[in-house]
Amino acid sequence: MQHTKNPYVRALIHAVLILWVVYSMLPFVMSIIISLQMTRDATARQPRFMPTFLVENQIAVAVVLALIIAGIFAVRWIQQGTRLTRGHFLRVGAALVVVIGGFLLATATVPANQTFNVTWASYQELWLTTEIEEFIPYGIGLLALVVVLIAAGIGAGRFPYAKTYVYLGIVAVIVGTVVLLPSLVPFAEFYDFFLNSVIVTTGTVFVSISIGCLAGYGLARSSSLAGVIVLFGALAFRALPRLAFILPYYYFAQLSGLYDTYLLLIITFVAINQPFTIWMLRSFFMEIPRELEEAAMIDGCNRLTAFWRVIIPITWPGIITTALFTLLLAYNEFLLANLLTSTLSTLPVGISRFTSGEDVRLLPLSNASAVSITLPIIFIIIFFQRHLIKGLAGGAIKG
Repeated sequence: MQHTKNPYVRALIHAVLILWVVYSMLPFVMSIIISLQMTRDATARQPRFMPTFLVENQIAVAVVLALIIAGIFAVRWIQQGTRLTRGHFLRVGAALVVVIGGFLLATATVPANQTFNVTWASYQELWLTTEIEEFIPYGIGLLALVVVLIAAGIGAGRFPYAKTYVYLGIVAVIVGTVVLLPSLVPFAEFYDFFLNSVIVTTGTVFVSISIGCLAGYGLARSSSLAGVIVLFGALAFRALPRLAFILPYYYFAQLSGLYDTYLLLIITFVAINQPFTIWMLRSFFMEIPRELEEAAMIDGCNRLTAFWRVIIPITWPGIITTALFTLLLAYNEFLLANLLTSTLSTLPVGISRFTSGEDVRLLPLSNASAVSITLPIIFIIIFFQRHLIKGLAGGAIKG
């Protein structure tokens, strides 16, 4: 594919891509807006989509947007060690003109009857059993912790330790905070759903990736007919619809006595996601030459040691990519999580309580729950985006 040099064609392509991104982001943005509205605003005949404080504080918000945009460019250039030129400042200026100009134009043309006063009542009802004013000190502490963890993740290469240990430390801090926070703050039942999802998803990813790495590596190095049969058997199992698993797993849960336990959800999610994990990891291991592990075994390693010390570090971006997709599959599973639990509800099952009713008063609450379940995944993807891109690119390149 050749790059076009026609400026009008390039502008048209960019415009189409921007419009497609806006269209794709629109449902999430609307969910955020509705979650911040009172019921009368969410159910108004004329859509109210602009918070009043944006209209009343245009200049202040524009300055904040300018600082955010400049900060994004600055962090990116610092990471790349870029020497600033006139073109870099022109790029920042163009971004500021487009974003801030669009914001000022939008806020200046919105009628007063299409604005609404922001309220956090839905999020408070969803997460807290106390007043939001009492949670403010803890919220500030959590925000500071998030900033510190993001800074540690960005500057992981500057620590006198391997990046893997820094990332594991960040994960340990996050898990510890999630587990210990309920002892400090009186949370509502939705936090229990969140904890259940964290436990089940973490267990599923750990077990699935552990099994998938060994199975994917073995199948990548196998040329026997049995390996082909295993691969196509896994693919056929993955092609079955979720409804086909309901009765077998329900009978297994009742007979084994594991009904409504974390272990049952973990082994069930591992079973339904394992074919995907094996196929994806096998494609990454196929790209690694056999000569690397053979050289390691000549130097004294056995097959397992060569796999752990040579193959795993090379395939690490692909493993993270597979883990992220496995996380999404386990985190968003609703049907089996709803069938196999009665008290240990995960987030998808929990938000169904708000989204399945016909009471219009639940509209802001259901959108707040949808936003709450989405934000952790967004942060995880942003944090691992570099490894995700490397993994997807590595799996797409042959030879």
